[in-house]
Amino acid sequence: MINLRLRDILVAGFCIILHLVYRSHKRRLLPPPPGPTRWPVVGSILSMTLNYAHISYQKFGKKLGAKFLYYEVFNQPIIVINDVQVAQELLEKRSAIYSSRPQVRILSEGIGMNRFFAIMPYGDEWRAQRRMFQQYFGPRHFEQQLEMHERMLRFVRRGLLPNLLTSPQDFHEHLRNCIGGFSISIAYGLPVQRQHDSRVRFSGTVFGEMIAAAGSGKLVIHFISSLLQDIPDWMPGSGFKKAARDLRSLIEKLVEDPYQAGLELLDEGNPQESFVATSLEKGRNYADFEGHVNRLKYTATQFFGGAAETTMTVFSTFVLMMLKNRDVQCEVQRELDSVIGSDRMPTMSDLSRLPYLSAVIKETLRWNPVAPLSVPRMTTSEDVYDGYYIPKDCIVLTNIYAMLHDEDTYPEPEEFKPERFIKNGVLRDDVPDPETIATFGFGRRICPGSHIALPFIHLIAASILCLFDILPEVDAEGNPINVVPKFAPSSLTSEPFPFPCKIVPRGDRNVKELLKEYIGNEPI
Repeated sequence: MINLRLRDILVAGFCIILHLVYRSHKRRLLPPPPGPTRWPVVGSILSMTLNYAHISYQKFGKKLGAKFLYYEVFNQPIIVINDVQVAQELLEKRSAIYSSRPQVRILSEGIGMNRFFAIMPYGDEWRAQRRMFQQYFGPRHFEQQLEMHERMLRFVRRGLLPNLLTSPQDFHEHLRNCIGGFSISIAYGLPVQRQHDSRVRFSGTVFGEMIAAAGSGKLVIHFISSLLQDIPDWMPGSGFKKAARDLRSLIEKLVEDPYQAGLELLDEGNPQESFVATSLEKGRNYADFEGHVNRLKYTATQFFGGAAETTMTVFSTFVLMMLKNRDVQCEVQRELDSVIGSDRMPTMSDLSRLPYLSAVIKETLRWNPVAPLSVPRMTTSEDVYDGYYIPKDCIVLTNIYAMLHDEDTYPEPEEFKPERFIKNGVLRDDVPDPETIATFGFGRRICPGSHIALPFIHLIAASILCLFDILPEVDAEGNPINVVPKFAPSSLTSEPFPFPCKIVPRGDRNVKELLKEYIGNEPI
């Protein structure tokens, strides 16, 4: 038997502490990643841009020949990852360090966005909300997937397509009503108006403001406003506090109102299948039922609003690219005609037989990533990578745009070229696929709803191009209007600004006859 004396234990403990202190000190002697000049107090603030920050970070990384960059703002360390391999190493293999979120005071205390699991820090509450989401929406739940696919078809055929036929000039509104309507139907089981649904419109307004407020390009504004969070409301410059409170009130209304409407349907005894109905029933006997309900409300709202806004960004970009690339649009239509013909509309089972359309959607995701800088992360401990020191509580920006515009992986990245993903009619497996790499994030924070969004995007795209042409609008003299793509400059998502176009029935299609049985006024 080995007898350890107190002195031996103390000496061993002291040696361990000394080793840890030395190791930590040695780490801190390592340099940070490459970055711009840092000035006293303000750090790198003069080198950070508010508009299209993802492009600025990409260009600066190229200039330095660096795959990730280091900034400081008022002593807050920030790294920007421009490379897929670096992101996979840090955000996936070292996910225990890189899976939390920074709690910016204006966004968390002011607006209350940290109650949604996409924004909240990594921990028990995050795990509980994420688990609740996965238990209903996860890809392994076959019955829910079938129900969602049926409902996708219903919203496309009864809502979107008839609306495009009767009032194509409002196509942005029709797309939003279809995508948002599907989301609210799945989340709460609520009926949705075929046009101009008030709940969908309200959600679009509120989440639009949230996405604009949370944009990674606004980090400098976030830091400054957080420093001023405690100034009195009467002082000049405090107006942002009232704006934050107003948005917080709108969020609370968005969380509460559709939930209560869903409860009323449940009480009436004839609800549609929904996330709220299923999750309420599952949690009836939970000890903390009140906490379960609160968690349920915010998870439902995130799916309803957040999923709709990001999907809308993808599809707005798709329409824009079809407008700007008529040859691509015609090739998609040729493929649709060969698979579907001219006397019916696409079904979910057709989508796997449309490889060129799949390549076009992959290129859409690559060309204009939904969230170019993703949602910021924060390290929970210090780290060393490639000889560089990364401190604890360091904000991490994932530059999805730079990764999907890497010239070595995607030659001529500014060009819209679906053929980069397909060869001889077969999707290539030697080119990184934006549907599985980068677009939806990395590691524990990867988007949990991508398996819902992707088939919906494919179905909408196939359905529209099966029946309609997307053409340039004309000016007063009858000349085609050349649309120059413009995008939200500092928002969390890169949604195209509204643009003019004409959506007209294809000349060889009897669109009215194909849609006859789906036209009506009753809610979907």
